[in-house]
Amino acid sequence: MAKLTPMTKISNRGLIRRLMSVRATAISVSALMIFVITACSSDSCCDPTFSKISEPEREFSIEYFESYGFKTAKEYDVAELPAASSAYMGYFAPPEQNSVQYELRMYPNQVTAIDKGISYADEVTGENALVRSGDTRWPEGTTDRRAGASSGGLIARYGDFVVVGNTIILCEGRDSEQALDRCAELLWATGIGVEG
Repeated sequence: MAKLTPMTKISNRGLIRRLMSVRATAISVSALMIFVITACSSDSCCDPTFSKISEPEREFSIEYFESYGFKTAKEYDVAELPAASSAYMGYFAPPEQNSVQYELRMYPNQVTAIDKGISYADEVTGENALVRSGDTRWPEGTTDRRAGASSGGLIARYGDFVVVGNTIILCEGRDSEQALDRCAELLWATGIGVEG
């Protein structure tokens, strides 16, 4: 058996750290791939140049969106939203259309938004969304995330969401397709996530 010297121990620790980092990256990439495949497996993506997750290197602020006509109505307390920097509810009106409601959640970067934020966005969007504050992990703004159904019950206001740079955007819509169309309208108006 070989005797371990201090240099061997140091190089082994470095190797272990590198292996752990590679493993964590592989897990994150795998989760992201599954998410993207699932999200775009339906015909909900409204244009081939639109991607549900885009702009990994960019960091956006609320001021960026406001400079393109987004109207901030509320700023939420993010103390209980893991790793979030800020969150806002507001409206954007595409040309010649009525205002649409959005929720923007900002994180330090896209990796954090994906790792810490996607599960929170997923639980309050879509057909199986949690609409009561007692059911959600982050109850702040729950009343803004629900709408009345014609049957008298409550449904999710946001049909789906996108991740663009460091921001998760929940988009109003009766279903995923309409919500993603509305996400795309906001992104195209701000020049984000558009190929070519």
